[in-house]
Parts: sequence; structure tokens; C-alpha cells
Amino acid sequence: GGDADQIKFVMLNAATHFEALVREAHAVVLAGGTLQPLEDLFLQVMPTVDRAGVRTLSCGHVINRKNLLTLTIPKGPTGRSFEFVHSKRGDPEMMLDLGRLIVNACKVVPDGVVCFFPSYKYAEEVSALWSRRGILGQIGQKKVVFGEPKAADEVESVLARYKAQIESESDPRGAILFCVVGGKMSEGINFSDRLGRCVVLAGLPYPNIYDQELNERLRYLNEVSAGRP
Repeated sequence: GGDADQIKFVMLNAATHFEALVREAHAVVLAGGTLQPLEDLFLQVMPTVDRAGVRTLSCGHVINRKNLLTLTIPKGPTGRSFEFVHSKRGDPEMMLDLGRLIVNACKVVPDGVVCFFPSYKYAEEVSALWSRRGILGQIGQKKVVFGEPKAADEVESVLARYKAQIESESDPRGAILFCVVGGKMSEGINFSDRLGRCVVLAGLPYPNIYDQELNERLRYLNEVSAGRP
């Protein structure tokens, strides 16, 4: 009656296939918002390719710095410390204080608010607690609540409704969108202007240090690094 045993094969050495592609193509373009540090990227996907033929371009932020305010908030409204490490983030009182903080933010921030959780599981746990304790209802009084859909083909529909609510002339509340770091709505979507007046990141999305796959990847990369001059 328990879970069935599984075997998972993981590609640890992406360079095995990627370097052949680089050598056969006239040009290869790698583009993304999170490619740094480049030295680690080269080590993982093309360690033996001549770096003399590699050209890099790094761009700054698209908005003026005077229009950006970044805050690290160590405590919630009741004084509860925010510690979103894997071993402590399940604390119900901290989760409730996070909700109270978001309620307060929604009272003063116009238009759209986007909130990112470190994982789908944690987002579900927090949402369930907030729903039971009335926090979600308080947020809903200030912003229309949207959540990242489970199905990828529903993303555009949710975004369209989120945008329509923010631009609505009949309902001035605006909207809040709950997403997951590394999920369907965290990459490639431009929350510009009214769509993202405030972005909340509930902790940093560090991987689970006890994850076996992660540890095998780290072990392999350490072995590769140790063998380089």
C-alpha cells in the first residue's frame, strides 16, 4: 500500500550533447535573465569550447533606479520574524503574519500586486491557512485575488483577467496574483507598469539541501571543477 519504488535517470553532463551542437552550428545564442555566473554556465554546457569565440552581453534593469524601491522586511506586523528556510517556513504564526503584511501592502499599493512563493506545495499550505483564518478574505476586500493555474494552457486566461481587473473603471480595487518561483508565471511575463506596482517574494527560493538529485548534481560539478586547472 506504500509508494512504489522509482528509478530516475538524470543527465548530469549536459555538455555531452550541447558541445556537439555548438561545434556543428554556425552560431548559437543563449539568452535569459538568469544566466549568471557565466563561468559556471560554460563549465556545465561547453567546458572544452574555445572561449575566444564566445561573446557576452549583460544589460541593466529596464526601469529608472529612482522608480525602484527594494525592501528586506525581517518581521511581520505582530513582530514575528520571517525565516523562510525549509525547516521553519511551516510555522503557522509566521505564515499568518506574512498574510497580515500582504493585507497592509494591499491597503496602500494601487493596481497590481504580484506575490511569489518558493514552491507550489508551500503556496497551497499558506493559502489553506489564510482561507481558514480569514486572511484571504481580508486580502480580497482590497484586491481581487488570482492564483497561478495548474494547467499551462490557462495561464493566458488568468493573465487576461488579472489585467482586465486592474484596468477596470467600475472596480478600483486592482488585483493580486499569487505565483510560484520557477513556475509557469515567473519567467517570460512582463508585469509592467500597473500590472506590477509591488512584487512580494516570500523568502528566497533556495533548493532543498536534502534533495538527493541536487546533491548528486553538486557532487558531479565539484568533481569536474576539481579536475580543471
